[in-house]
Parts: sequence; structure tokens; C-alpha cells
Amino acid sequence: GQQKQGEAQVIGHPGCVWNVIPLGSTGDFVTSCHDGNIRIFTRHASLAASSEVLKAFNDAVTEAKAVRSTGPSAEEIAKLPKWEMNALTQGRSEGQVQVFQKDGKAIAAQWSASSRTWIEVGEVTGTNENAGTLNGKQYDHILPIEVDVPGGGVQKLQIGYNNGENPFVTAQEFIDEHMLDQNYLPQIADYIRQRAGQSGPTIGMGAGGSTAATNSSSGGMGAPSYASEPAVPMDITPTYDYLPMKGYKTFETGIDKKGLSKVIQKIREFNDSVSSNQLSTGEAGETLDSLANTLSVTNRYHSSTISMAELAPLHTMIRQWDATHAFPAIDLARIAVLHPDAAKSERRAYWEEILGGALDMCLGLGDAAAKEVAVPMLTMRLIANSYKGGPGSAGAAGILIDKILDCAEACATSGNKNVRLSVATAILNTSSYMHASSTPFPSSVAMRVVDVVGTIAGCGKYETEPMVRSLVALGTVLLLPGGSGSEVKKLAKERSIGSMVERVAAGHGEMASAVSKEIMSVLSTL
Repeated sequence: GQQKQGEAQVIGHPGCVWNVIPLGSTGDFVTSCHDGNIRIFTRHASLAASSEVLKAFNDAVTEAKAVRSTGPSAEEIAKLPKWEMNALTQGRSEGQVQVFQKDGKAIAAQWSASSRTWIEVGEVTGTNENAGTLNGKQYDHILPIEVDVPGGGVQKLQIGYNNGENPFVTAQEFIDEHMLDQNYLPQIADYIRQRAGQSGPTIGMGAGGSTAATNSSSGGMGAPSYASEPAVPMDITPTYDYLPMKGYKTFETGIDKKGLSKVIQKIREFNDSVSSNQLSTGEAGETLDSLANTLSVTNRYHSSTISMAELAPLHTMIRQWDATHAFPAIDLARIAVLHPDAAKSERRAYWEEILGGALDMCLGLGDAAAKEVAVPMLTMRLIANSYKGGPGSAGAAGILIDKILDCAEACATSGNKNVRLSVATAILNTSSYMHASSTPFPSSVAMRVVDVVGTIAGCGKYETEPMVRSLVALGTVLLLPGGSGSEVKKLAKERSIGSMVERVAAGHGEMASAVSKEIMSVLSTL
């Protein structure tokens, strides 16, 4: 289009531009690009390239932009090293990023020099050029809107939108913020749904670029206007109020000096009575005090740090003490895992050891797992918090999901209400992690979640809150992306899960009933 006065010109390239050098004072310049080409740009028509060369350049820019938007092709993914053999590829430095192929997708992994392993970061996908920050908040899409104002001027506004949000809620907040006419609500919501992910378009009252007259009831502003553009196909996907679970529920009781003091006191008491693998005087004293002090100041979590020396006593106690002495250490780990520095990605191997040790301790109770309280309850709470803590602890929990489900199944019929709430929350957070994961989980793992919920529903012991959490976990795995979700829905229907859900929900209040209805709706979409 026509470049406006004072507006910077943007010249796309097929690849990363390495250097730009001006050619004298003519305004011409030369660029060097990652594709191996040097190009000269000029303002003088007599020096311009032929139309064929210009077309080839523009086509190359368009193609490169499309590749960046859609991510790597199947051919490119096939050439990447396989994730299963990542141990054969050694990183050169801390934080190095390497792309692997896993289950037909490209994933990015970061090298951890301390553990000598690659830590999976996420799937490599296309870029979203509309993403950005607005008023200090990060959005998946920042879309422009122009509003006519009295006197013929135009006020340029921006609306921020995140994938998964309700467009009508976002539109209403925008209307309230800028005092626009309430009649614009469906129009703005449609604009968000149709244009999210595209750049440039604006919205308004009529088609063909028409501009509406000033509306005195809209807080002094005129109606928004938009240019005539073809409709964008929309993916009509059902949305629900409770499903899938997003984010994580946590157990944060005891994160204060008084609560932590009780846990540390109990650890020191048991340290004096264990027959072997005692903590040293320094570990049981200054080290635990330092850890507790850092954990108690929650408003400094964004800047405080926790050393491996402070975490080491937890490893000793959970991995080497017996269940009758180790449960206070599991409780301290439940709190420590919520600290972002303690749970950072470099410490995934550490948390695998901690979570694995707690789970082994719980499973080691055998048939008594449903009768004991301390170890089952604290282990399930540690697991629940691990998903929220950080990429290291969450990644460790993700690796141990089979064992987590074993432990949840073993404790599901507990006669203690605190254990039941802990089990339901661990299952809920597990389902949320599976749904959000960039690496699809097989339907066999998802069906294990369904099985645990079946045990919970069948025992008839669960109170309303843990029952609702269990039902949401079930609904979440039914909505797993890709083929896994479809397979889980198919298997769930074959097992008449819908009937079980309706029966259980009937005795647990309005929210359980609402979740039940959403689950039935999900099952009906197969």
C-alpha cells in the first residue's frame, strides 16, 4: 500500500539479515542475508531491478514468512536427530539449544551442563507475529482498532487477546476501558475470533470501508471502522466453563516461620533417632535454618535463591530414611518445590530423585497405603505442588506419571479425608499437565487417569470438593489434543463412563452436576 509520510518502511527478507551498509548519501543501501545473497536497495527507479527479479524476491520473502508461521516441514523434521538417541549428542555449553525429532514433531531441548543431559523445552512451532506486550501484560495477539473521534480524527487503539480466552469477555473489557457503545460488543468479539493471528485489519460498523457517523452516546467517540476484507474461516470448537483444567491447585499451608519451625523441629527429632544416614550437625542446624528462612519469605521468591547444599538434606532423608522417619522431609519438600529457583529446569534430575523416592516410599506401604495417612497424604501433595513449582519439578513429575498413577490408585480408597483431597488434587494436576504438554501422551496413560477416577467414584467415600476435582480431571483427559483425546473418548464410551459420571455427580451439588453435563457433552462429540 501507499507509505504514509513519516512512517518507517519495512523491507522483508527471505532470511536473517546479517548486516546493512549505506551506500554514500544517496539513501541506497546493501544487505547481506542468511540465504547467501547480497542485495542492493535503491530509491532511484532507473536503477531498479527487472519486474521478474522483483517478483522472485517478493515470492521468496512470502515463502519464508509462511515457513516461519507454520514451523518446520515433515522433511525438515525427518532430518533432525532422534530424541530417543539424545544421549549421543553432547552439548557444548550450558543453555545450548538443540532441536530433535520426537513422535514426528520437532522439539527444542536445552543442555544442562550440571546433569549432562538435554532438558526438553517444548515443541518447535510457527511464530505468532501478533504476540506482544500491552500495558505491561503479555498477549498472544495484539490487534489494532481505529476509532473515529469528533472533528474527523482517528484514535488508534489496541486490544490484547490470549488464546483460549472468551472473546466476548475481552471485548467487554475493551468497551468498558475506552467507553465505547455497548452495541459494539458482538462486532468486536467477532473481530477477535476472525482476525486473531492476522495483522493490520480494524473493525467497525459497516462493510466496504464505510465509516459511521459520530455517536454522542459513546463517551465522545465515534464508531469503530474497518476495511473490507474477506471473511476468515473459524475453527468452531466447543468451549466449556470447567473443562479442561488449566493451571494447578496447590497445597501451601505451613509456608511461614511458625509452620516451617514445626517441620524442622520434627526432622531434628527424627535425625537423633535414626540408626544410620544421619544429617551432619551443620545440615541439621544452619542448613535447614537457612532453607526455612528463604522459604518463609514468599514475597521474595522472585529474587531469592536456594542452593543445592540447602536441598541436599531432603535428598538424604527421602532416599535413605524409612517411612516412619521421612515424612517430615516430604512435607518440607512439598514447600520447597514451590520456590521457582529450587524447581528450575536445571534441577529436574534432583526432583526425579525426590519425587521417585517419595513415591517408592508410598508404594512400599503395600496394602497399608489406603490406611496410612502421613506418607500417602504428603506424597500426593508433593506431587500436586511439583507441577506448579517450576520446569524442573514439573518435568520430573511428567516423567514419573505412571508411578504417580500407581500411587494414586493405591491411596484412592483411603479412609482419611485429607488423603482423599490430596489424591484428587494430584490427579487433577496430572491431567492438566498432560493436556498442556507439548508432547502428546498416549491414550493408555490417559485411560489410567480414567481408571483412578473410576476407583474414586466407586468407593463412595469422597466429599464434594475432591469429587469435583476428580471429575474435572476425567473431563480434561477426554479433551487431550490430537488422537489421544479421541481414543480416550471412544474407550470411555465403551465403558459407559457417562453413566458413572451422572450417578456420582447427582450427590455432590451444583458444580459437580455442571461438570457432569460438560463431560456428557464432550462424550457426545465423538
